[in-house]
Amino acid sequence: MAVETPSPRAGDSEDHPVWLSGAVLTLLNKLIFPILWLALLVAILLWVFLKTGRISIANDFRILAALVLIATVFMLWLTLRLQRVGYCGRELIVANYWRQARIPFEHVEAVEPVWWYRGRMVRIRFRRQTPFGYTVYYLPKWGPLRCLCAAPDEELRTILSTGATTKPAYTL
Repeated sequence: MAVETPSPRAGDSEDHPVWLSGAVLTLLNKLIFPILWLALLVAILLWVFLKTGRISIANDFRILAALVLIATVFMLWLTLRLQRVGYCGRELIVANYWRQARIPFEHVEAVEPVWWYRGRMVRIRFRRQTPFGYTVYYLPKWGPLRCLCAAPDEELRTILSTGATTKPAYTL
């Protein structure tokens, strides 16, 4: 499937990054949802402790509790690696809400779709250690709405190969 990307817009400059990841989507998945999930777990544990005077899990619910614990660990692991991604000139910009790094396109080893969240999440692997590690994930703009008809990993690969002379098709 060929990815069409329009030419740069008039007035765009090297100083203003083009963000590939959605600001609201990243904020929700990186900060809001994990905080709500952890608050819910703490509230449940506190409620059980206040009601019974101890925290114990009935035998029938131990598998469910183990699954919740595994899901929580996975969610926190992914939350740490989920970043905002954009580009400016020949540099990939990787940022979270506390820091930002500019990484030359040459340091990108691979851009891959995430098999369990295809069309909605992209993995970027780097050749060298970056301030965000060797691997970052990002959620493309409009990912949940475009999941069946777009390939954001191909769009980023096109940007990397053409040297950021084009814009992704979904940039508004």
